[in-house]
Amino acid sequence: MKNKTRNPQQPIRALAAALSLLAAALALAACTSAPKPVAHTIALTLDKSLENTSLQVDIIGANATSDLPKWESYSITEYWQPGNSTRRDTDRYTVDFGRGKPASQKIGSTDAKWTRWLQTGATYVVVIADLPGIASDQQGNADPRRLILPLDAKQWKKAGKAPIEIQVKESGLRLLTPRNLK
Repeated sequence: MKNKTRNPQQPIRALAAALSLLAAALALAACTSAPKPVAHTIALTLDKSLENTSLQVDIIGANATSDLPKWESYSITEYWQPGNSTRRDTDRYTVDFGRGKPASQKIGSTDAKWTRWLQTGATYVVVIADLPGIASDQQGNADPRRLILPLDAKQWKKAGKAPIEIQVKESGLRLLTPRNLK
C-alpha cells in the first residue's frame, strides 16, 4: 500500500483558487449592475398657472462623487441671486419661459451638453427652477425647486423611447415620468 502524503500547500492553493473565483464573480456582478448613464430628452412644461410668467429652469449634469453632494445641499435661493458665481461657472442648459416663448421646451438627448456632461462622468442631472414665491431652502429633492434625477437607463420605464417629463408648477417641479424603483 502506497503512503499518501499531503502537500501542506494544497489547502492554501485550493483556498486561493476559491477566493480568486469569488473575486472574479463579484467583479463581473459589479460590472453588470453598475449604472450606465445615458443622455435623455428632458421635456419641461409650464403649468397653466405659470403661463406668461418669466422664469428660468437650469439643467446641470452632475457626477456622483464631486458634484452631487454639492447640488444636494446648495441653497437654491442663493443659486438664483444675481451674479451668483456658482450658477455663472456651472456648465448648465438654461430654459427660458415667458411671454412669447413656448410653454413646453426640452433639451434633446443629442444636444452637445450631454456629450460634455457624460464625458465628465455625469450620472445624474439636477434640475433647478427659479420659481417665484418659494424661498425655503431644503436638502435634495425636498426643495420643491430642485429635482435630482439618475441618468441610468434602467431607472426609467421608457428609457430611450420617451422623454423624461417634468411639469413646472407654482408649488415646485413635478416629475411625471415613472421610474423603475426595483
